[in-house]
Formats: sequence, C-alpha cells, structure tokens
Amino acid sequence: MDSIHTASWDWIKSFVAVAEHGSVLAAAQHLRTNPATVSRQIAALEKSMGMELFVRSRQGMQPTMPAMQFLEPARAMHSAMYKLSLGAAANDAQVQGVVRISVSVSLAHFVLPELLDVFRSQHGGIQFEVTVTDSVSNLSQRQADIAIRLMQPEQQDLIAKRVGYLSAGLYASQRYLSRRGIPTIDSDSLMLHDFIDVSPQYPLRTGFTKAGFAQINSRIICSTSDHASAWQMLRAGLGIGSGLTVVAERDNQIVKVLSEASLPKFPVWLVTHRELKTQVRLRLVTDYLAQTLKSLVG
Repeated sequence: MDSIHTASWDWIKSFVAVAEHGSVLAAAQHLRTNPATVSRQIAALEKSMGMELFVRSRQGMQPTMPAMQFLEPARAMHSAMYKLSLGAAANDAQVQGVVRISVSVSLAHFVLPELLDVFRSQHGGIQFEVTVTDSVSNLSQRQADIAIRLMQPEQQDLIAKRVGYLSAGLYASQRYLSRRGIPTIDSDSLMLHDFIDVSPQYPLRTGFTKAGFAQINSRIICSTSDHASAWQMLRAGLGIGSGLTVVAERDNQIVKVLSEASLPKFPVWLVTHRELKTQVRLRLVTDYLAQTLKSLVG
C-alpha cells in the first residue's frame, strides 16, 4: 500500500471531522466545505492506507476498528497542525493580507458591511473572509481570526472583550400597520395580528408562553431559520417580529410596536485567539471593530 507519509493534511482533517461528527454532511458543515470534497479526501486517505476507515450506512459513518486505533494519533496531528498554523500567523508582520471574521447573521447583513467599507477606505491592503453563522466558530482551529459573538466564550486561549449590549424590540412595517392597525399588549388585540418567529430558538413563541399568552402561538404564521430572513419578511409586511434596535433605527419603513414587552439585551463580544494578539493587521482590525461596535451598541 501507499505510505501514510503521503497523506495530505486535508485528508487527516476530514477524517477527524467525519469520525467526530458521524457523517460527511456534518463534517463538511463543520469544515465549511462541500460534502463532495470531504468524501473525496476520505477515499484518498483510505486508498493511501489500504484500508476501509468507515462503515457507511443510512445512520451515518462509523469508524472501523483500524480507524479507531488511528483516531487519537490523527487528533494529535490535527492539534499540532493548528498550533503550527497559529504560530506562523502570530509572526506574520505584514499589514497586507487576509483577516477572517466570524459574525452572526443579523450583524453580517445589517451592520458589518458598512464597517468594513469604512475600514477598507483607510487600509486597502487588507482583505476579508466573512463567515456568517449563529454558531460558534472555533478560533483555535483557525475557522476565523476574529469572532463577533453574542455570548461570552469559555475557551481559556481566547481574548474576549465585551464592547456593549444589543437591545431588541418588536417591530412591524408601516405597510403592515396601515392594513392591520397598531397592536396593544392584551390577548384580544394580539389575536388579531400575525407574527414571524425564528427557529430553532423561537423567541416569540417562548416569550408569549412565559408572558401568559400561549394562545398567541397560533398567530405565528411564519417561522424561518435565520434572523435576517425574518427581518426581510417583517419589512415586506408579512407580520410582527423581533429585531435589533440598531437595525430598526436605520430603517424608516419600520415602526416599533408593543413597547411594553420586555426583550433581553445581548452582550456583544469581540474575540480573538491569544496567540494572534501580536499580528499587525489583526490588531488593526480588532481595534477598529472594538471602537466602532462600541459606538453602535452602547
């Protein structure tokens, strides 16, 4: 058989991801690549090692016994490569280059583009790769250089700075309100209106239930998988929904409703890896984002 020394780092990375996540699709989502690439890399690794590494079934992919013996060394290789990558990145003194940012869906759609445009006018040599996700990107595995998160990170090797809080409210478009009228915070009024929620958290459904308005759940006429889509549906006049104040205040077609409703505030954290704190271009971007986000979120 071909020597394991010919194995690509990408093959090892895909092997570990499939073993840990149980399927090619889940591994591809974790690695932010496509399933065909992961399948091809697993097949190449199996050919290189001359053995089957996974049992394929409708339930997913289970590592074979030989694969289980190889998994811990592969994880060690996986970890060592990321540490090597972090070390090399930390010593990169170039101002020009790529900075990778992981950011939530709402901020990516409605806040970050304007901030990056202003930054690029001052530092044209820096390019950005933006990962839009409401999940937590793993900075230790170089999934991003900077993360803008709405939760405090728990990893010890990260530097996290809370830049402020995002407030939220309930909103509707002027078009919707002209047709349906302005709601009030009582069951009879709420039952005359339509609502838009976001899965899988379902903040409106949960909030109504906690507030004693569980019957209003039947008036949630549309659920969608991300906040940006829900906001566009709200703007189109489909119903009432929740949104960030910083977004609503910039939109003259949107009106705040049900001001009596209490919605939580979300802490905004700017997160980088401790190993990368000396990288020049990363520090430029981090300092800029910290200052501009603080002015926006309060």
